[in-house]
Amino acid sequence: MVLITEIFESIQGEGAGIGKPCIFVRVWGCNLRCRFDGVECDTPYAVYTEKNKALDSSALDVIDRIQELTPKHIVWTGGEPTLYQDFIVDVMTGLIGEYTCEVETNGTKVLSEDLINVVDWFNLSLKLKSSNQLNEHYDNVRVNDKAIGSFPLGKTYFKFVINSKEDFFEVEELTKKYPFPTYLMPQGVTRDEVIKNSEAVVDMCIKYDYRFSPREHIIIWDKKRGV
Repeated sequence: MVLITEIFESIQGEGAGIGKPCIFVRVWGCNLRCRFDGVECDTPYAVYTEKNKALDSSALDVIDRIQELTPKHIVWTGGEPTLYQDFIVDVMTGLIGEYTCEVETNGTKVLSEDLINVVDWFNLSLKLKSSNQLNEHYDNVRVNDKAIGSFPLGKTYFKFVINSKEDFFEVEELTKKYPFPTYLMPQGVTRDEVIKNSEAVVDMCIKYDYRFSPREHIIIWDKKRGV
C-alpha cells in the first residue's frame, strides 16, 4: 500500500515529453526538502502537508483508476516516486494494454533492475545548491553518485531547475560527469515567476547548447492543482 495524493489526466508540461497527453500518478512523501528563495517546493501537499488527505492505495486501486482514464502514458510523480519502486513495478506489470510510463525523480535512490525494465524513461531532476534544502546533511543527500550511476543511458535525461547563474556552473560539472541529454527550466511556482525567469535560462541554453524546457502546466493553469 502506498499513499497517493492524486491521479489525474493532463499533458506533460516539462522536458522531452512536453505536450503529451498523460495520466499523472502523484505519490505522497519525499526524502528531500526544497526551498527556492525561501519558497517551499511547488507540491508541498505531496511532500510534507496533507498526508491525511492522501489515499492509502493498493496497486489494484491505482490500476483500476488508470483504466478509467483516457491517455495511455503514465507519469509517476510526487513527492518522490522512487521511494516506492516495487509498487510502480506492480502497477505497470498489472496493467492490461499498451501503456508506457516515465518517472520524475530527484535521483537520490538507486534504481532496481525491475523498475528500469518497466519504465520507458526517467526525468532526472537533481536538486542544485540553490534549492536550499532544510537538511543538515543536505550536500551529502541531494547528489548521490551511486544512485545517479544506476540510471540507464538511453532512458534518462537531466531536467534542472535554474534559479541563479551559480546553478549553471553546477550543471556544467554534472553533465561532464554524466552524459545525459539535458533540459534547463526556469524556477518558479507561479505563472509570473516562470515567465520572469525564462529569458535568462533561454540565454544560457543558446550560449551553452542546452535544451530549454518551459513549464507549460504552470503557464496554462498557474498554481491550480490536478491539471
